[in-house]
Amino acid sequence: MSIIAVRLQDYRAMLRAEIGTSLFRQLRFFKYYRRWKKSLKNPDVLNNQIPWINFPAIDFLERYHRPDMRVFEYGGGGSTLFWASRVKAVITVEHDEQWVIKLANKLQQLGITNAEVHHISAEPDSGFGRKRITSLTDCISDDPLHHGKHFKRYVNKILEFPDAYFDIVVVDGRARPSCVGIARLKVKPGGLLLLDNTERDYYLAEAWPLLRRQGWTRLDFFGPVPYLYHFCKTTAFLRKL
Repeated sequence: MSIIAVRLQDYRAMLRAEIGTSLFRQLRFFKYYRRWKKSLKNPDVLNNQIPWINFPAIDFLERYHRPDMRVFEYGGGGSTLFWASRVKAVITVEHDEQWVIKLANKLQQLGITNAEVHHISAEPDSGFGRKRITSLTDCISDDPLHHGKHFKRYVNKILEFPDAYFDIVVVDGRARPSCVGIARLKVKPGGLLLLDNTERDYYLAEAWPLLRRQGWTRLDFFGPVPYLYHFCKTTAFLRKL
């Protein structure tokens, strides 16, 4: 059996697992099959230069961005290269030092000068046990590798910039609820705050009620993701003008 046939069977199985057996519901996702298969054949995140979010959300960003925009992102990689080729400037914070080195080398190799990558790691937190991962201010992660640590400096990096400074803020790294809690102040009126993996309800438990009260509009995207055999959800929040 050919690799193409295997991949198509995999994709159909994934569709059935995620959205059921209805052919009508599945049809809207078949347009992503070729891109999904291509990502599996070449899972090089930096060379592919696309965000690691679902394809419907990627398509939305392709339509949304403008070349004069400024972007801040929590969590770098293919997304950093994606933004650098499309907008005026991108600022990235990343907690993984080795990944920062790889990303910085790739930026240098490509001669990209409009992207900054900052390494900010987690720090010991004596009060970790009293904090909540849903909190907009506690700055902790549910990742077992960072148990007992906080990401306060990482989350607060964006405070170095004026309020309403960024056109887009992407939250796809550590301590995501707290990143949303801080970053919302830095998004321009009419701008975008993007939060990935919102199928994890706790990311939105405190963040969405706050944003809703402040008049933000919510758009949810659900679908296949590069390199993965399951669907994920990404949510875009638009700040009111």
